[in-house]
Amino acid sequence: MTMTRKSYIQTANILAGFIDEIPQNTYEDLVQEFSEWFKSDNENFDFARFEKACGIDEIGLIPVGSEMWKG
Repeated sequence: MTMTRKSYIQTANILAGFIDEIPQNTYEDLVQEFSEWFKSDNENFDFARFEKACGIDEIGLIPVGSEMWKG
């Protein structure tokens, strides 16, 4: 199945909804797994943008949500 930008946005929104519900390490691992799957489907997939939309940056969780995908 080919994923679309809309798929990435919806996934980021769903994951972000659970950011406070599961342990930080588990959440970050889950986002990483989705990122790797999306990258295998689309070589242009942007790990950093997706992770930021999920509320993660290079040092861990950040209070961002999925604002990165708007506009």
